[in-house]
Amino acid sequence: GVDESHVFISSGENVRLPCNIALPDCKSTHWIYNRLRDSTTVKLISGGKKKKNTERYERLSLGSDCSLSITN
Repeated sequence: GVDESHVFISSGENVRLPCNIALPDCKSTHWIYNRLRDSTTVKLISGGKKKKNTERYERLSLGSDCSLSITN
């Protein structure tokens, strides 16, 4: 199954989203998002690797536990 989370945070703050089902190398980890309910889904992390063609990808990092951190 897929866990779905909705996160609301103020601009300029950092957030860490935990990964509850990570495997050791994060190769099965995919982080996706969509801004609005009916908007296109964007892949941020796929197969444990950060997508560089994503807007503001430099703000993203993948933790050793496969958690997603977003700065600012």
